[in-house]
Amino acid sequence: MRHFIASRCSYRLLLVGLLCLLFAGCTQYQMQGVVVEGMVSSIRVLDKDDPRLLEGYPLPMAMVESTLDADRLNRKTLPRAISDVDGSFVVPVDETGAGYLDYYIRIVVRKAGYDTAITDMRIPGPDKLIFVTLARGEDKYKPEPEDLLEETMKMGEPYMQ
Repeated sequence: MRHFIASRCSYRLLLVGLLCLLFAGCTQYQMQGVVVEGMVSSIRVLDKDDPRLLEGYPLPMAMVESTLDADRLNRKTLPRAISDVDGSFVVPVDETGAGYLDYYIRIVVRKAGYDTAITDMRIPGPDKLIFVTLARGEDKYKPEPEDLLEETMKMGEPYMQ
């Protein structure tokens, strides 16, 4: 009888442990970062405790646009984020395994009066931050068209007649 009770308790503990792992794995990944003023516009991935995160003047109100699989036709635009007073931003990524599996993302960070920072990269893990520096200057970035097929058809119209 004692063995039966002990095995039931161990099964319950195992079940509770599995449920905790399941719920922890179901939380939505959030890509986090910080935007600061710098000499050159760039985007890098750093550890959360990297001392370079404290360098530079934080830039609030910078717009962060992200696109999953930007080079493919089935790309997915993620919600836009705006940097806070301390330059920090958070982009929710609603994809299974994001932050752990290989997802590639294009990140574009813009602010009026600053040159745009853009990069294609692998989504960083949950223990990393995106460090964005924006340099003062003219913004020369031209966004890609939303629908590549439609844009291609428009460009080809003069040749079709």
